[in-house]
Amino acid sequence: MTTSTESQERVRPRLLSTTAPAAVVLIRIVVGAIFLSEGIQKFLFPAKLGPGRFATQTPLPDPAAWAYLDGAFEIGCGVLIILGLLTRLATIPMIIDMVGAEVFTKVPVLIHHGFWQYASDARAELSQFFGLVFLLIVGGGAWSLDALLTSRAARRR
Repeated sequence: MTTSTESQERVRPRLLSTTAPAAVVLIRIVVGAIFLSEGIQKFLFPAKLGPGRFATQTPLPDPAAWAYLDGAFEIGCGVLIILGLLTRLATIPMIIDMVGAEVFTKVPVLIHHGFWQYASDARAELSQFFGLVFLLIVGGGAWSLDALLTSRAARRR
């Protein structure tokens, strides 16, 4: 029977492991920096990019709470992605975030203005989404804190 500690030691390396090349840092920096910037702007410009935008573009109850929660996640996950720390884990809430952005703000464009307007308006969200999926699949890459932590753990064993 495996103990809780043994089980955690097996899960942690798989969550952090990456065999991706160092160049993945470029994707991490771009994707993470965009989320970090967008999250900060929700607090700096609440009427335009925070609760004000959520109130006009989403059917969510309590748009201020959702906007600030979203901003906090974007800041936190953006930093984690830039650092390459818990990269795969940090991508999951941001993938959900991007799906929400698509559903609430871009699907109406597709319905009311057609595919080409949608394709133009959704390009940034789709790029972020596929960048996140890429990072979920490959992990943080060789130049990440995930790689550093897993290599240290492997040396200890």
